[in-house]
Amino acid sequence: MPTLAQPSDRPAAASRGTLGGAVRGTAGRIGHHLLGGPGRVVGADVARGLAVLGMFTAHVGITSADVGTLEGWLGLAHGRSSILFATVAGLSLALFTGGSEPVKGAAMRTARSRILVRAVLLLALVAVLDLFGTRVLLILGFYAAYFVLTLPFLRMPPGRLVATAALIAVVGPVLVYYGPEALARAGLRAPHDGSGAATDFLLTGHYPALVWMAYVLAGLALGRCDLRSPALHLGLVAGGFGLAALSSLASTVLVADAGGAEAIESRLAMTSAEYVVPAPTWSDPWPPLAGLYLEGPHDDTMFEAVGSGGFALGVLGLCLLVGAGVRKAPTTWFARVLRWALLVVVTPLAAVGALALTVYSLQIVTIWWWTRTYWDLLDPPTNEPLGWMVVITLLAATVWRALLGRGPLERLFGRVARTAFPPVPDRTTGS
Repeated sequence: MPTLAQPSDRPAAASRGTLGGAVRGTAGRIGHHLLGGPGRVVGADVARGLAVLGMFTAHVGITSADVGTLEGWLGLAHGRSSILFATVAGLSLALFTGGSEPVKGAAMRTARSRILVRAVLLLALVAVLDLFGTRVLLILGFYAAYFVLTLPFLRMPPGRLVATAALIAVVGPVLVYYGPEALARAGLRAPHDGSGAATDFLLTGHYPALVWMAYVLAGLALGRCDLRSPALHLGLVAGGFGLAALSSLASTVLVADAGGAEAIESRLAMTSAEYVVPAPTWSDPWPPLAGLYLEGPHDDTMFEAVGSGGFALGVLGLCLLVGAGVRKAPTTWFARVLRWALLVVVTPLAAVGALALTVYSLQIVTIWWWTRTYWDLLDPPTNEPLGWMVVITLLAATVWRALLGRGPLERLFGRVARTAFPPVPDRTTGS
């Protein structure tokens, strides 16, 4: 999550007294900053970094549906990167409130209050970013809504969180698919401005909470587990990617039986209130049930929720596995070589993940400035601009984190939240 700090973000203690101690102290501080200290979950930072770079790809990259090409592989970022971002948000909420052992009493009340402060700050930030008018569909405002909606679930055990996430993944898409239709046929309109913010966040927006909370709660459930467990890592990889494959197969079969994606979209164009003018009435044909068989980016169907949600969990499992490998002390020369190879890949990605809010915001400013000064960065001629954005981001984030630790926006949000709600002694045992 771009606005919640994991534990062990404090600077490491430096050695003093000798030149050698100063050198070791400086190296220790840099090493501490780069991986965030022993209490930080490196895999979560890596996954968040991948999600941010995936959103770069979705915004400025040239992609295709042909997985036999580089553009086809880049196309995997559409939809999945923002879903991974939301899943890691839930994981970060869990870490922020105690991990596998949630805090209680006054500590939980303080944590919830700080989350609310961050939600307000996110709304303020996204209001500023929206002024640039970049045509990028900003997710940060929806994040603020997710933060607030997650508050009642912070003390829920993992099993119930998983069950709730599964229920939302099944029921939520039906509500999001037919809800706007019911509004239109009742003579009401889907909101298109801030006066309908609640409806937009929940139902009609680009990231509707009635579907996307499934990803957040799945991440929250994961964060309530033992993230050091290799069995959990491997289970996430096998189960997540397996679930994604089965969901995709089921969707493909159902879509083919319904005449194909083009036929379904044609029927939608003839029945959906989004396209039909004047708005249809209760007795007019409704959008076909087959529309819920699709699994494309931002279709917000059950098959996308299960498939892309499973994909996100699989990626998280891989990231946690790699992060554990980086933390593990090597015992042989081969293990040392492997660890250094992992560090070369992991460190820059983790830096981007740790500075995700700052990096995401700078991306919007960069797109605005470049498009205004040169040409439309959202419609590039090649993937060269994407390549430069990724390389510069990885280098800049790594250098910043090595020398200064937390990003400027992350530091600001944390300071405001701590100032508004300082830590208090927890003298209670209840939640």
